[in-house]
Amino acid sequence: MQFSPSSSHHDKHATHQSLCIAFYNVENLFDTKDDPNVDDEEFTPNGKQHWTLDKYAKKISNIAKVIRAMKNGDGADVVGFAEIENKGVLEDLIADPQLKKLNYGIAHHDSPDKRGIDVAMIYKKNIFKVLGQKFFTVDVSKYEDKPTRDIVMVQGVIGKNDTLNIFLNHWPSRREGKEVSEPKRIAAATVLKRVVDSLQRINPWANILIMGDFNDNPTDKSVSEILKATNSINASSGIPLYDCDSKFDWKKGEGTEFYKGSWSRFIQIIVNSSLISKQVNMDGTFTDAHIFKPDWLLKEDETSHQMIPHRTFEEGDSTIGFSDHLPVYIEIKN
Repeated sequence: MQFSPSSSHHDKHATHQSLCIAFYNVENLFDTKDDPNVDDEEFTPNGKQHWTLDKYAKKISNIAKVIRAMKNGDGADVVGFAEIENKGVLEDLIADPQLKKLNYGIAHHDSPDKRGIDVAMIYKKNIFKVLGQKFFTVDVSKYEDKPTRDIVMVQGVIGKNDTLNIFLNHWPSRREGKEVSEPKRIAAATVLKRVVDSLQRINPWANILIMGDFNDNPTDKSVSEILKATNSINASSGIPLYDCDSKFDWKKGEGTEFYKGSWSRFIQIIVNSSLISKQVNMDGTFTDAHIFKPDWLLKEDETSHQMIPHRTFEEGDSTIGFSDHLPVYIEIKN
């Protein structure tokens, strides 16, 4: 992919030599207001979490700190999110003093999730120009009566010439167990694959980036068999999608979330060969994918003694943490 993002007077370095794209499940970024249309009572001053303005402000500040720290303190260029309550919390986020001068724009769509959580995206307006948005419904009604999040597509231009198609995902959870809930994630993968295939039929060289919380690992059926995201890529072979995060061994701690003593790799960024053709190694791998995990984003687990994500609420700890997920990011070079 060729792109020529304009320089920003806010950045400490001369010009943008790479594009930093991240995804972060921010674990219930709710405001304090009771929205009668969604089940958000837990995150109100009188709710279970006693979610006050002070706690909300601390959560906003913490998430802003994470975003700003990326790209050597210049802030990620594009950030996708899961578990955003509404556009208002995004407006508060980009207005935080740590982010305000970076001039972020917002791409947001209200999903039918009953808890009111959405996927969304912020982007530096001098680097990414949004052309339009579409959303795609994932029908899980045959499995449960609770609707899931829509898949959101944001189409934009990087620099002056290159169109980038970004797909934001938050697939159905595993709350009933992996096997019982798997058909719902397969349904999400099927919708996404159909849209991506249609886009590539129109333009085989379209730049595609898929990111999200898939609630499945790269080796699970929804990702590896339905979406057909592979662990190696060869632009000449016609393999369409590459999972940038398949190189990480989450079973050995290279994960994005830690639950009941085990790591998983649910946060993933998946691309096609057009997007990273200049950065594919001889063995078909792409190494410019990273888990963002500075020490201050982690906390020691008392049972395993591993350093794990410092989530918003910890039993016996009155401080407000960050999230139960770690963000991931990729760097696309000019």
